[in-house]
Amino acid sequence: MLRWLRALVTGDMFYLTAFGLLTPIFALFLTERIPGANLLTVGISVAIYLVVVGILRPFSQLYSKNDASGWRTQNLLWFGSAFVVLTPFLYLLSRDMIDVYVIQLLYGIGIAFCEPAWSRLIDKTCAIRPEDSIERYNALSTLLAAGLALIGGFIADQQGVASLLIYLDVTTLAAALLLVGLYWRFGISQRHTFNAKEAQAQI
Repeated sequence: MLRWLRALVTGDMFYLTAFGLLTPIFALFLTERIPGANLLTVGISVAIYLVVVGILRPFSQLYSKNDASGWRTQNLLWFGSAFVVLTPFLYLLSRDMIDVYVIQLLYGIGIAFCEPAWSRLIDKTCAIRPEDSIERYNALSTLLAAGLALIGGFIADQQGVASLLIYLDVTTLAAALLLVGLYWRFGISQRHTFNAKEAQAQI
């Protein structure tokens, strides 16, 4: 596997792991911390995130597909990473469900904006080495996130949700910086050439 691809997959795992840690206690966090939160409002907040990603994903992917140089995709990545990194911090500042809905909206925008850069790097790799399929890395990332979601419940139980959210801030920031760095290095065709011979040299 390419060394830079291993780093890319690691960054993706950081993203999935970070929010996998939050998933098991998200409903509990809202109902205990946010006035007026209940199972219905928790469902609405999750639905907002999914709807935003579902609506924006086709447009962001099309925007990136028509971006031959890669510079516009990099801008999406910058904005998207900023929204994702801010999400755990904003949860700590939320006061009511309206705040949570807005945070979920921003989080959905962030994920939809980050995906084209990640997909662009994976597609480039699979074109060079077809055996390194995207399904393989999706499976590894998802399994790791699922396992560490159990750890998230333990951390929240022992240290509190606030400590977990601070940890998520640090984790998502590291993942964002890694993804941005990799995309700047390998995903912009005007600044860097990338061919099979160079790729094989990095194995």
